[in-house]
Amino acid sequence: MWDPESYTIIANLLPRLIGLIYFFAFSPFLFQIRGLIGSEGILPIKDFLALVKTRYPRGYVWIAPTLFWWNASDKALIALTAFGTCISLLLIGGFSPTFCLLMLFIIYLSIVSVGQEFLSFGWESFLLEITFYTFWVSLTPVPNLMLWISLNFLLFRFNIQAGAVKLQSGDINWRNLTGLAFHYLSQPLPNTQAWFVYKCPLVFHKASTLFMFFAELIVPFGLFFTDTIRAWTGFCLIGLQIIIWFTGNFSYLNHLTVVLSMIAFSNVYLSSVIEPVDYPATPWIIDSGLTLIGAVFVLIQALRLYHHFWPRSDLNRFFSKFWYCHLFNRYGLFAVMTTERIEIVIEGSQDGENWEEYLCKYKPSEVTRRPRRISPFQPRLDWQLWFLPFDTFERERWFHLFLHHLLKGTPEVLKLLRYNPFPDKPPAYIRALMYDYQFSSFQEKKELGWWWRRTYLGPYSPTFSLKER
Repeated sequence: MWDPESYTIIANLLPRLIGLIYFFAFSPFLFQIRGLIGSEGILPIKDFLALVKTRYPRGYVWIAPTLFWWNASDKALIALTAFGTCISLLLIGGFSPTFCLLMLFIIYLSIVSVGQEFLSFGWESFLLEITFYTFWVSLTPVPNLMLWISLNFLLFRFNIQAGAVKLQSGDINWRNLTGLAFHYLSQPLPNTQAWFVYKCPLVFHKASTLFMFFAELIVPFGLFFTDTIRAWTGFCLIGLQIIIWFTGNFSYLNHLTVVLSMIAFSNVYLSSVIEPVDYPATPWIIDSGLTLIGAVFVLIQALRLYHHFWPRSDLNRFFSKFWYCHLFNRYGLFAVMTTERIEIVIEGSQDGENWEEYLCKYKPSEVTRRPRRISPFQPRLDWQLWFLPFDTFERERWFHLFLHHLLKGTPEVLKLLRYNPFPDKPPAYIRALMYDYQFSSFQEKKELGWWWRRTYLGPYSPTFSLKER
């Protein structure tokens, strides 16, 4: 079990696979970053950094560890994102994995640290933590045993916590196994397959939920057994991620989890595809140093897992020190299942009477528009709009700024949308409405071409205007 010499193939392949994930993370962001956090974006990073420095005059670099303290211009934003894309391609090609992993960690941490709401998702932290451990593993051709165990422990902890939070939340829909009966409709960005799977009988959804709990709470223990059991564990964990990917759009999360799950496969299972290489033994003094580092990582992760089930205030203070570097994170998505789909629809008008709708690129809008598959790409504005109904308009500062940019007609922000009904002149008025969205029936789809039905619920925001009163 976990004999490092039996896992040299995946240990040396892992950095390349992580490079592929970073390509998915960086390259789409090149076309969104200016509208989101650029100087004319929704949440400019210059304003954010100024606020951090004001509130934390002594520890501002620790609160926001980013290279943008030296230069936060739009050119720097694009340049660093493009540089990260290039480094990811070098890593895919196998160039200096240790150096590339370190650079990618620094670059992505720099962007995530200033991304505010638009880069606050769990997979950002997951990618950074995986990169951190893989950097240490990559220092030797044959992975150090304790460092290899720490990487396996991360895979174990990620899955266990994902399943545990659903039960710990007390949500009745998880406990009675009906959670997935709602998930395909209520998830942030459904795809075409979700429309069909949603219509399966309840017994199917309950069986699917039961399998999910089995895969997240029972299967990960297979990582602590023989190579054969570990391989079956890897197949099961990867299968779960493929199913989630097939029915949803969760950015690069499923791809990243598949990459990490590959560490369950020893050379025996990968040698038919990639020829194993005999590497020289690591010098004793280097191996001893890495063993000590790996032991510390395993201990901290064990404490993190303990803190998940038996929280303590002293451990909470301890782990808060790592929060800004996105290490030793707490994981778990969809602790409480959303049972309905409320969409925020934004409309503009020139006269306050005739209103036209702005259309996002991928979130549900027209009832005849088919839900798209876009993963591993993440349209971050569309994603953030999904969270709006869970809070009041007054508390969503970023959305206030977004509406203001629509009233101004800011080009960088408008590029984040699929359709701007006011291409020649910005609207005089803007408002946001709430609609309840449901998947259409087979009959409605066949006869009317509908993928959705929607029902007006009421206003989400007041009506705004830049006109002087």
